[in-house]
Amino acid sequence: MNDTSLKARLGGIDIDALSEEKIRPLLEEFSQSAAPGDQKALISSLSRSFTIGFFGFFFGFSVFVVVFPDTWWGTVLKFILFPVLFFGVMALVAWLRRDEIMKLLLRAEGAFLARSSALDEIAQALGLTYVPAPGGAPEALKVLMNIPVVPRKLNHLIELLDRHGGQDEAVKLATESGLLNPDVVVLGGKEDKARYYRQTAMGNAFEDGFEGARNGVSFSAFEWVESVEDEPDRYHLLLVLTAPYRLHGATQLRSRKTSWPHALEDGGTFSPVDLLPPTFNEYFRLRSTDQTEARTIFNPAVVERVLAMAHGNPFRAVARAGHIVIDLVGDNRFNLVELSSGEWSEETIRQTLTDIAELLELVDVMAHAFMVDE
Repeated sequence: MNDTSLKARLGGIDIDALSEEKIRPLLEEFSQSAAPGDQKALISSLSRSFTIGFFGFFFGFSVFVVVFPDTWWGTVLKFILFPVLFFGVMALVAWLRRDEIMKLLLRAEGAFLARSSALDEIAQALGLTYVPAPGGAPEALKVLMNIPVVPRKLNHLIELLDRHGGQDEAVKLATESGLLNPDVVVLGGKEDKARYYRQTAMGNAFEDGFEGARNGVSFSAFEWVESVEDEPDRYHLLLVLTAPYRLHGATQLRSRKTSWPHALEDGGTFSPVDLLPPTFNEYFRLRSTDQTEARTIFNPAVVERVLAMAHGNPFRAVARAGHIVIDLVGDNRFNLVELSSGEWSEETIRQTLTDIAELLELVDVMAHAFMVDE
């Protein structure tokens, strides 16, 4: 690998030795037993089946549209039939190909364990802790077990993710920050809003968690995957930092054309905060109940690092009580091994190390904002 710059960014650890002695042996052992070519063929076969199912749904629904009369009750039936027929066809395809789906999931288990072991080696070399599945199995996956046609073998995967879970406090803080919530208005009381936001946030999938301490500031970081209707999933890097002292106010940061977080307990009146240089205002908005504190936490050096990590993608942040939570949209970070295909390369190793270096640099600049030294 021999990247002097990356080595320096990671504190001078011997990344070549780490790759040759720890990471590659684990991934090569997995590759020898995983038969990634068969994995691709299986994925392609399942994709064709669901594509055929979709066209079958489209044809069937088109027939019903022609048959049903253009009356009020016909329109209502069409409205009801659309989701019922669609999910019914998809469920039928899944049931017919259930053995292949389970085979695919179980093969992904091997990739998950290999990636977890390799990332754990990297984390240990950096004095960090790695958590493969923050929060355990996603709530949505557990809900599937209530559907009779879902194979009971899925329990095995849920137990696997729960065994490799952790960072429950960080997931809880992230949920309370409002950064995991959709941009919608929820009517009702405080308890109703809290219940809705929590259920929405816990429906997301969390992966690749790192935690530790840098320059006197403790942190937890993980990715969460946002499901977007009719679009590819969006990956977020979420960083939770513990402030060395309790914050007096509440502060929120967001990129331009991005909504403010739906925080539930940010009392007080928010006021806009301007930072120097003025050009920063072209990229973000900052508001707070405490102007001085906001300028300390999100000083120009911090904002510059956030902008660099965002690579032009949306970002948001919340600082209140004793924590700062930062959320950055971007590529699938720490993707050392592709779970669906089992593929990895020298490039994925280097990119994963680069992703970790960027994360640690953001933690360091946040620690400097508090002027905390080891």
